[in-house]
Amino acid sequence: MVSDDHVSVLFLSSMTRRPVFVLLVLVVLVTGSLMAAQRPSPGPSHQPLAALVGVWHFEGEVKAVPAIGASDAGKVVYTHVNTMTNGGFFLETRRTGTGPTGAVEELFVYGWDAGAGVYRQDGYNSRGQIRRFSGTLAGRAWTFTGTNLSSGGRTTQERFTVTYAPDMATATVRSEHSLDGVDWFERLTGTYTRVSSSEPR
Repeated sequence: MVSDDHVSVLFLSSMTRRPVFVLLVLVVLVTGSLMAAQRPSPGPSHQPLAALVGVWHFEGEVKAVPAIGASDAGKVVYTHVNTMTNGGFFLETRRTGTGPTGAVEELFVYGWDAGAGVYRQDGYNSRGQIRRFSGTLAGRAWTFTGTNLSSGGRTTQERFTVTYAPDMATATVRSEHSLDGVDWFERLTGTYTRVSSSEPR
């Protein structure tokens, strides 16, 4: 048989724990609200990246450039799948296709560097190549400059411009390569055609 005193202690203990539990719930809710309010969100500089979301088809021509050790030449065909990721701050491009040297898979990540006031492109492909580029946007023309590092450790410089049509349905690209940043050689030209403007599911 449980005494009245023991029942009273249990009741008081329960009543004591209840306000503490309510207080903890309130703390969690308030903290979550503050974190949500302080969480950064994409701004105007990210909108041009979001405008490129969708599926794109690319066809172009690669030119041999013996001066930089590039002997391959011929037609290239790629499919680009663009999606916004990481809260809408970055554009992820997954590119697959074929060219004079065979099939290739590539991953590009574009983002806005608020400190430097430029866009960034980091790229990696199935041949072990690493790309590091910075770029600017003027109207509908993106201009990037940077480096390509081969899996063997060889670095070449590249600059390219992608110019979009007013309706954002097509774009032209021209790329030049160099070893010293002084003498530049046209390496790639081609055209993008938008297949879909929505993110693939």
